[in-house]
Amino acid sequence: MEKKEEKQVYIEFRLFVTTIILLGVLIILAGASSYFIQAGNFVETALDGKTTEVYQAIAQTPVPLWKIVISPLLSLTGPNGPKIIVLVLFILIIGGSFAILNRSGVLPSILADLVKRFANRKQLFLIVNIIIFSLLGSCLGILEEIVPLILIFVPLSYRMGWDSITGIAIPFLSAGFGFAAATFNPFTIGTAQKLADVALFSGLALRVPFFILTTTTVIIYLLRYTSKIEKDPTSSVTYAMDQKMKQLVHYDDPAEQQGISKGAVIWMGFCFLLIVCVVLSGPAVKIVQDLAFPLIALIFLIMGLGVGLFAGRKIKEVFSFFFHGIADFSPAILLVLMAAAVGYLIVEGKVMDTILYTVANLTQGLSKELAILLIYGFQLFMNFFVPSGTGQAVLTIPILAPLGDLLGITRQTVVLAFHFGDGFSNLIWPTNPMLLIAIGLAGVSYKDWFRWVLPIQVILALLGIAFLLLAVNINYV
Repeated sequence: MEKKEEKQVYIEFRLFVTTIILLGVLIILAGASSYFIQAGNFVETALDGKTTEVYQAIAQTPVPLWKIVISPLLSLTGPNGPKIIVLVLFILIIGGSFAILNRSGVLPSILADLVKRFANRKQLFLIVNIIIFSLLGSCLGILEEIVPLILIFVPLSYRMGWDSITGIAIPFLSAGFGFAAATFNPFTIGTAQKLADVALFSGLALRVPFFILTTTTVIIYLLRYTSKIEKDPTSSVTYAMDQKMKQLVHYDDPAEQQGISKGAVIWMGFCFLLIVCVVLSGPAVKIVQDLAFPLIALIFLIMGLGVGLFAGRKIKEVFSFFFHGIADFSPAILLVLMAAAVGYLIVEGKVMDTILYTVANLTQGLSKELAILLIYGFQLFMNFFVPSGTGQAVLTIPILAPLGDLLGITRQTVVLAFHFGDGFSNLIWPTNPMLLIAIGLAGVSYKDWFRWVLPIQVILALLGIAFLLLAVNINYV
């Protein structure tokens, strides 16, 4: 007998409203900045036979109130509009496909089998996965592509006796901090070094030890946390919400382990193999890199439909599951648009270059140590408005690299400060759409995530500062 279906909402209402309010305040502040910050831009100018960026103040361009109000929609018309549209479609297709995997009973059965296999080796399971995802982030620059796996790791974490925070952290936190502690990341290190005229992927003497220390810190942090909640589940920061989610989707229903279709499992495994091929080939093949999101979404769609049919469900039922999944994930779209609106308004008001110029001036007369910390702090701040690592590099490195020359700071050190500032704040700024999606998929509020991730962010920020000061004093190249 089929069990009664219940509506599963991945983004809980209170979480949704709280995040909407937070983003609404940020949108107002971003729009208001065009009224009280001088507008300006950098223009390329030939100076002593070289092309350099020179700042020019321009006429104030305050963003009209009506544009501020509808900026989430207008963000689709901005420079990042096509990326946002792709992201929206990606979320909907992933949501619909996972609904098929879950409601057809295939995914719960696979998770139950994994838990049984690793019941006595949970710490090993945790450590191995952290290392794998950290390497993917550090070497290949993979982060956004990891987000769909949260829908697998959250229920898996529940079954392991952990919580939804752990389900986010295993794939997303590990890949995110690996992305920040980049070794061969082509999107941050590769782009920044190219713009700074530094040898591609040079400077491993500092970056490799930093990656090892970062990954070790993540492992220790998660081992301590999971050990604590295994002993006392109520110590989880998401305990109350997790109890609701477990009841809603029947994570402990033994019936899930019955009647699993081998054809569905084989099809699912084959599709995941295709996704791995797309992810791993992306950095080496430009067209795959450019089409990574659409390709992954397409494979997930094919996987979901195939799994549903192999599991013996009727076509009408499979599509019903799919559209239910789309409905469940649709609130995430508004969050993505509102997060994108903040950066859109800063660019529309033409105050971004003024902020950059002001910071460049503030470094004049400072010691090298203070100057590199100011550059690092500025990159943390910039990532609030420009979540794209490549976009930030294009915007800031042409200004900061020559500034480093004037201050006696090597360009390699400037690149290091750039990717520390860009990478780590990806996992804490609410204007990063992928972070909002990641925690939304797990039903975790931004407040709970911030509270949980802040201690390790502080630890790694201090570690990053120590490495930057070392880099300045050894003339890191």
